[in-house]
Amino acid sequence: MLLGALRRFAAVVGVCAGSAAALGLLVALGTREDVRRGLAIGFYALGALLLGLGVLLSVRPPVRSKGDGGFVGLGRWMGGSVRWATASEHREAMNLPALLISVGVILIVLGVAVDDRHSSNH
Repeated sequence: MLLGALRRFAAVVGVCAGSAAALGLLVALGTREDVRRGLAIGFYALGALLLGLGVLLSVRPPVRSKGDGGFVGLGRWMGGSVRWATASEHREAMNLPALLISVGVILIVLGVAVDDRHSSNH
């Protein structure tokens, strides 16, 4: 079970790292930066985006809207009603931000490793 989870986590990190590398190469082409600097920017940007999304998702309240109601915070005023989150929704509310934050930190560390401004040669 743990090996399967590590395999899935590595796949998520690989897809995100590949996406960040592609984004970085586009940045390098568009701004005529060095390829290593462009890759670092891609890793930094996607890592920061995932970190921010993880933090935003981690502070969701423990209530959800019933049915197709609107925004939960405005549920009472918009005519909708709210309910307490189920146990599976609580697990998802803990696991998804942890995944996003972990992958975001890994991408930022990859950006630091790729960025040539941090090398001792400069």
